[in-house]
Amino acid sequence: MRVRALSVASLALTEAMAWYRQRSPRVAETFWLKIQDARRSIVLYPQAAPLIAPRARRFILSGYPYDLIYSVLPDEIVILAFAHHSRRPGYWLTRLQQLN
Repeated sequence: MRVRALSVASLALTEAMAWYRQRSPRVAETFWLKIQDARRSIVLYPQAAPLIAPRARRFILSGYPYDLIYSVLPDEIVILAFAHHSRRPGYWLTRLQQLN
């Protein structure tokens, strides 16, 4: 199954990567590997993460203060947000409308 990220989610990931890279290239690399592992897990077991809203699931990135918020569609998985734990919960809910 194909995984696609909304542009706003990709931007958040780019910003997080830059922040980690600035502080420690090694931590940035570990963070990137964690993201890749999360994407593989979501593809293998798309329904495994708990529903947190209609059509939205949350994959917690252990060891980092981020969650991947995603939706499973018939032919693809869409990452709605790369959400930092300090952000307002549910700020990404309006992004579900983009799936219609």
